[in-house]
Amino acid sequence: MGALAAAAKFRGLRLFFSRITSAFTTGQVKDFGSVGQVKGVDKIIAKFTMSETGIYRKLLEPIGFPRLGITDGKVSGFVGSEMAAKARIGTKAVGTKPFKKKIVANLQQHIDYLEKESFFQKAHREAKQMGIIDRNELSRRWYHDYALDQGINYRSFEMLKKGGKRISDRKLGRMYFFRYKPNQPDELYDEFPLIFMLYEDADNFSGINFHYLSPKLRAILLGHMLQYMSNKDYTERTKIFARKFRDVIKKNKRFRHAKVSYRQYRNDQVQSKVIQVHPLDWELAIMVPTERFKTPGGGRTASKKMWFKTAKEARNV
Repeated sequence: MGALAAAAKFRGLRLFFSRITSAFTTGQVKDFGSVGQVKGVDKIIAKFTMSETGIYRKLLEPIGFPRLGITDGKVSGFVGSEMAAKARIGTKAVGTKPFKKKIVANLQQHIDYLEKESFFQKAHREAKQMGIIDRNELSRRWYHDYALDQGINYRSFEMLKKGGKRISDRKLGRMYFFRYKPNQPDELYDEFPLIFMLYEDADNFSGINFHYLSPKLRAILLGHMLQYMSNKDYTERTKIFARKFRDVIKKNKRFRHAKVSYRQYRNDQVQSKVIQVHPLDWELAIMVPTERFKTPGGGRTASKKMWFKTAKEARNV
C-alpha cells in the first residue's frame, strides 16, 4: 500500500499503523471504517503533524478510513466521535465573533486575488479547509510548518512573480520583497531582501530583513512584532506601527535580533519591482527560502553561515 510507504518517515503515522495492524491481527476490528474503536488511536491522531494529517486525508480517507475532524488546524478526533464533538463545542462561541467573520471574508478575498494554484493560494485554501482562520499561535505554527515543508523549492524569482502586489509607493510598517544590488558592496549582502520597512527618506529606506535570521528566530521575532499591528483584520492596509516599533528596537533587548538584522537600502540600487507582501502571507513569506546571500566579489554564501553570524552578533547586543 502506498500509504504505508509514505508513513515510514512519519512517527505519528508509524504509531497509527502499528496500533491498527495489531487490532486487525487480533480481530479487534474487521474493516478500515472501524479503526476509531481501537484503544489509544484517538490520542495518536491528536498528535498528528500537518504533514501526517495531509497524508491521512489524501491516502487513507478515500479507501475507507474514518474522516479526521479538524478544529483550528489540529486533529480533534474522527468525525462523529465524542472527542471531535467536545472540540467543536469548545470552539463554537469563537466562530461567532465579528472579527473572525471579517477575517474569513478577507481570507476568501485574498485567495480569489492570488494567482491560481500559486504556492500562497494553495496554502490558504488548505488552511481554510482545515478551519484555520484566526492568526493565533497554533495557526501561525501551521503556516510556518506548511512553508518549511511544502515551500522547500519556492525561490526568489517565483516570489517576485507571484508573491504579492507590485507597488511604486512604499509605506512604513509593511512587508516588501525586491531584488537589490549595491554598486560597491564591501560586505556580504542579501540579493533578495524581505523587509519590514521602518524608515525612509528621499534616497534610502531601511527595515528588518528577516532573511538574516534562521527560520526559528524569524517566527519568534514576527510573533513579538504582531503586538504592534495597526489592527487584526489582516487586510492590505494592516501594518506595523513603524515609528513606535523602531523606538522599541533601540531600547528593548527582547528585539535584539531585529536590531542586528536591520539594513538600509538605496532607492537607486533596487533592481526589480517592489512586491508588497499581504499581511495574510507574512507567516509564509518569512519561511520560504527566497534569500540569496552574496559576497562583495559576486560569489554565493550559504544561508546557515549568515544565520550563525547574525545570532552571534545578537548575543553581544
